[in-house]
Amino acid sequence: MRRRTSRLTALSLIIGTGMLAAGHGDAQEATCGDGPVKILPDDTLSRIASRCDVSEGALLAANPSIDGSGDLQVGATLRLRTAAGQGLADRLNHIGREANDAVGRIAGQVGASAQDLLDRNPDLKGRLERLGRRIGLGDGAEAPSLTLSPDHGPSGSTVTLTATGLPKDEPLLVGVGTPNTAFQVLQSARTSGKGTLDVEVKVPERQGDTRLVFVLRDGDAVKLTSKPFRIAP
Repeated sequence: MRRRTSRLTALSLIIGTGMLAAGHGDAQEATCGDGPVKILPDDTLSRIASRCDVSEGALLAANPSIDGSGDLQVGATLRLRTAAGQGLADRLNHIGREANDAVGRIAGQVGASAQDLLDRNPDLKGRLERLGRRIGLGDGAEAPSLTLSPDHGPSGSTVTLTATGLPKDEPLLVGVGTPNTAFQVLQSARTSGKGTLDVEVKVPERQGDTRLVFVLRDGDAVKLTSKPFRIAP
């Protein structure tokens, strides 16, 4: 009798656990629904796609201003479906932003500015300029660039961010996050009349993180990411 009771108890626990898990899954799916979905700390496109049962491609198509996980802002929202009327112009602008962002990421990986990278690769520069002309971007503008100094230090230390080639006298957001994940807004800033920015920020306390990137964002107009900052004692 005791053995039978034990088996029934175990069976009840298994069934109960399954119901709880199913209920959690239903609640999670209901949270996403048809969107929009709120971006959580350390989110990536892959995590959001998995959480909401959509593809990363669908997320990118529905949110033309997002080119990668590094463009996600904690607390903001993402559409899960492509909005009606989203046309060719949005897609072309997305291609242009994606090319510019790719150049910035490659430059950060090799420790150079985007302008330096283009100057050293005239063929790449020419192709991007032709693409810019085809989608209506202006000629002769300085390529946006973001540098930081120093590139390592402890939490709580001060980092100077220096940017050039930005829109003139425009507000933007300064944020921080781990590479290729959603960023947290640190503060707001404004560019100078010459399209430059110099701002000091504090390195935040981040549990378990050893590398951070700082970002400048202003919708589609400004999308810059620094090379990684290494947290060291």
